[in-house]
Amino acid sequence: MNARLDPAALPWSSEAEQSVLGALMQDPAAALRIADRQLQAGHFFDQRHAVIWTAVADLVARHQPVDVVTVFERLQAQHRDEAAGGLPYLNALAQSVPSAAHIGRHADIVLEKALRRAIVDAAGQAQEIAQRPGDADEALDQVAALFVGLKRTRVRGSPRRLAELAAQRIEHWQALGDGSTEPGTPTGLEAIDAALGGGVKPGKVIVVAARPSVGKTSLACQIGMNIGAVCKAVLILSQEMPAGDLTDRAAANLGGIPLDRLTTGRFADGDAALLAEAADAMSRLPVYVDDQPALTLLDIRAKVRQVQQHEALVLVIVDYLQLCAPGGNAQHRHHQIEAISRGLKTLAKEAGLCVMVLSQLNRASEADEPELHHLKESGAIEEDADTVILLHPWGNEIGGSMTVLAKVPKNRQGRRGRLALSFDGRLQRWASSVADVSRRRGKEAGK
Repeated sequence: MNARLDPAALPWSSEAEQSVLGALMQDPAAALRIADRQLQAGHFFDQRHAVIWTAVADLVARHQPVDVVTVFERLQAQHRDEAAGGLPYLNALAQSVPSAAHIGRHADIVLEKALRRAIVDAAGQAQEIAQRPGDADEALDQVAALFVGLKRTRVRGSPRRLAELAAQRIEHWQALGDGSTEPGTPTGLEAIDAALGGGVKPGKVIVVAARPSVGKTSLACQIGMNIGAVCKAVLILSQEMPAGDLTDRAAANLGGIPLDRLTTGRFADGDAALLAEAADAMSRLPVYVDDQPALTLLDIRAKVRQVQQHEALVLVIVDYLQLCAPGGNAQHRHHQIEAISRGLKTLAKEAGLCVMVLSQLNRASEADEPELHHLKESGAIEEDADTVILLHPWGNEIGGSMTVLAKVPKNRQGRRGRLALSFDGRLQRWASSVADVSRRRGKEAGK
């Protein structure tokens, strides 16, 4: 918190904080009723309360009873009983609440006061940023990031004990186990979903890289439409291809109309009905397209905020990284790409969405198979990505489709490996393939 601020003037509610902790020591089931609030020690203004909350979270994570005695024993084991006010204060907390029936409302008050304190702190930081010398656009981006981050994190920069995190994750693990929640938002391509551990997830950056004309834009757009089809919002930032061209591809995919007919107007009998079906399908998709070229990080953040005013974004597709414009003072292109790449990772975490970044591979990748070091212009792309998917043509299939190797050399919370995809360029459709891409070909085949 800003040192210049008077703590006595900051918003907080002693009664709400005491009621939450008292209810937790009264009713063993109370912790489950506020698990979805993601309450943290940093949300408590009174440091005694923060210490007590940490002990309670430890007990919940261990599936141990929570009451005055067990909390006091836990605090003693951590040598923090005096910092928490001792046994008399714990007794006073437990006796101050007639029942735990309203713990949800009291927890909401604690969270609301914590958010207001965080806003005050962010406003102070914003004033300091505004007074620093340097580029005004960069300053605006930094200030915007402060307030975007508050929407998700509530209290910025507050370290949390692993036991507290585990207590919050127990309900999530149980929901995964009983099938009441999905591990991610499915992409509609089984092979990709398997690699991503169930689909796209908030806070993650996925890099899809290929040489030109392999189909990375088409693949990303199909994933975006598949996610849109389950009523999840997607933003496509197309810096190379005009929005009209993307719409043609979407119509080919959704309506089953060859792309060349859409671009030339040489339609066949029955295409009018297919076009109507495609247009109807597109009308139901919460998919947004923006074709402004040379986007800066500030531009990308602004466009994300514009959509988030209306929809809860799940996925942002940036097509493609090397076309982004520098927003800072870095002179060398690889430093500029590093800044953009790291800014996109920050955006994914702050805004609670997945960013899919398309990237070019250099020419050296054509000699055999693409590798991580073939990512064009910067190693930071590899470092910042949670998952990297490298696309490489593998061969033609019966019917004119192309088999594409989708190589996954980096995957932070999933398996690395080699996946087979099928791409029908005429209809701009992708699917999982049963083709054997398990072995390298060419120069490396005999090694």
